[in-house]
Amino acid sequence: MPEKKKLKPEEIPIEKVYALPLEDAQPFGRDRMEDLNILLTNCIKYIEKPDIELITRGFYFCCDNHKNVTRESGEPYYTHPLKVALMLIKDFGIRETEATVASLLHDTVEDVEEVTIELIREKFGSEIARIVDGLTKIKGTKTRQMDKTATYSKLFLALVEDVRAIIIKLADRLDNMKTLTHLGEKKRKAIAYETLNFYTPFAQRLGLTKIRRDLEDLSLYFIDPDAFDIIRKSLELKGKQFVDYIRNFLKLITQKLDENRINNVVTIEHKHVYEIYKMIEEGKALKDIDNFYSIVITLNTNDYSQCYRTYGIIANVFGPVSSLDDFIARPKINLYRALHSTHFGPGRKLVEVIIRTEEMDKIAVDGIASDFATLRHKKPLNLERKDVAEWVQWMQDIIVGDDEDAIQKIWGSIRMNLYVDEIVVHIKDGDSYILPKGSCPIDLAFAVSEEIANKCISAKINGEIKNLDYELNNNDQIELLTSPNTVPSPEWQNYVVTHKAIVKLHQYFNEHPVEIVPEQVLLDTKYDVKLRITADDRPQMLHDITKVIGQINIQRINISTENSKFEGLFTLNLPGKEFLDTLFTNLFTVKGIRGIEKLDVE
Repeated sequence: MPEKKKLKPEEIPIEKVYALPLEDAQPFGRDRMEDLNILLTNCIKYIEKPDIELITRGFYFCCDNHKNVTRESGEPYYTHPLKVALMLIKDFGIRETEATVASLLHDTVEDVEEVTIELIREKFGSEIARIVDGLTKIKGTKTRQMDKTATYSKLFLALVEDVRAIIIKLADRLDNMKTLTHLGEKKRKAIAYETLNFYTPFAQRLGLTKIRRDLEDLSLYFIDPDAFDIIRKSLELKGKQFVDYIRNFLKLITQKLDENRINNVVTIEHKHVYEIYKMIEEGKALKDIDNFYSIVITLNTNDYSQCYRTYGIIANVFGPVSSLDDFIARPKINLYRALHSTHFGPGRKLVEVIIRTEEMDKIAVDGIASDFATLRHKKPLNLERKDVAEWVQWMQDIIVGDDEDAIQKIWGSIRMNLYVDEIVVHIKDGDSYILPKGSCPIDLAFAVSEEIANKCISAKINGEIKNLDYELNNNDQIELLTSPNTVPSPEWQNYVVTHKAIVKLHQYFNEHPVEIVPEQVLLDTKYDVKLRITADDRPQMLHDITKVIGQINIQRINISTENSKFEGLFTLNLPGKEFLDTLFTNLFTVKGIRGIEKLDVE
């Protein structure tokens, strides 16, 4: 990441051009020796103690095995892995010999019949061979979709075992996206959709912000070039109209920070085209978007308390904030930390201010690459090999089952479970859980334990009883309500989103197929049950309970009240066993009920 320098407000550049990185400016492929020299120069510059001999052998192995092969653009094929290796070193910050050589070799096993993983291992060692194996597509299964699923599984294993394979794959995809103009429209769109739905969530999870933005903008450009162009032109026009306003806003901030001796560097960032596209998709009109620029204040310290001090100074200038997100107290799952506040400036226009320390700034820009030597050993996703195997089995099952929406379901599951957006919820015993946005109580229940999930009937959320399809919100306080006689319902599969809930329910219904019972049998079935209900005694307690149960179902009632406590034994005749869970849920809505226990009927 380039060093930031402090400038006067009028000198701070405001990015105005929404340009796509469609072609690499570096002309490779004319002279192999010159290309090797560029590679080695960058390796010597960026890699600590590079193994020049190994890198050189990797380069020539790549060139020799891709010789006489050209890309759709007409360039020699070896220029693609070369650009991937350079991108990894210069742009991604992954600066080590093994990853560089693996980048050079990443297509050899897949594209050259004579090259095997065993050969790579023999010539370059087991570590490089393992990375290349993780990058090699699987071919030869029954269908193309099965091939794709098997390849996806390799990349998930990389999240668990060696994240370098994922990062090289992102560099590979970014370079391929830059040259999509040489392909037909149908193929361009197919690759762009896969990039948007499968690869960008990985970049998001690893905190690789610039790479994610480039992939998203390129994908939108190839999926809907007209929409991309309309948004780009509108933003350029709006930027020209907004430039004086943002500079005046900035002068007020920098003046106050200087007065309070806050040592900082200010930069101005804009939302990229795809971000604006998503806002429009969610119903916001382009003319109503004010805060498409963000003021980023980077403090020349790693003392995070100074972020709060800086925020206090800004809030005193502009009054109460429109919104505040504290990602310092609650970092994002990709390690991102900062304070985000949106303020009403002069004329009631919204301006977003982002405050972070130097260390936070590095992570915000480069993610895992900001300190790769340290962060590479942290698992980006809390999955074990067994979890990945079960998830992949679910993917394969829905494809084998001829589900026409299988790939879309797989992509949706991937995006959710890489936590593009996450929430934190808290359960009764004080534990907190990070879940994908869009999760329901069943997702939480499976995160707590499979046993609780299988017995879940509803949830008390912030003191109110909610159904199991309720969408959880950030900071919800949740009590999961269970019944010993309940079992999972097939409809749960329609609204769970976490990989664990999806997989466990899929396994459960494979082992316990749902029986279709004739309607007449259901009508003829009765179910006797005895419940013990404990509650705080109050006027109308019995009335409220019997109202929920319904008089027609009650066979016998015994109640006692003592020391402000209510206890009732209710013998009921229900239309069927399946009505019991609904009854439990409805009874918990009665004010003062503390517990419900199912007893044996005498």
